[in-house]
Amino acid sequence: MDRGEQITLEGALLTVREVADLLRVSANCVYDLVGKGKLACHRVGTGRGAIRVRRNDVEAYLAACRREKGEEAPRLPRPRLKHLSL
Repeated sequence: MDRGEQITLEGALLTVREVADLLRVSANCVYDLVGKGKLACHRVGTGRGAIRVRRNDVEAYLAACRREKGEEAPRLPRPRLKHLSL
């Protein structure tokens, strides 16, 4: 391979910090999304491996999060707080 030749990957792999910067969230938020299975990732290296995310997977996550104007987010049931009396 020539020195001037660049390696390009379709949907290049991004670090957690780069994904966080793209989404404008914290790195911990990215780790949480990966841990909950909401954002697909690759583990690279030994042990648990370093987390890498394809740009295409970030775009797919954003598309899944999109809400149209006037569309309400699904409501979660409110937890019953038995230790409080109102």
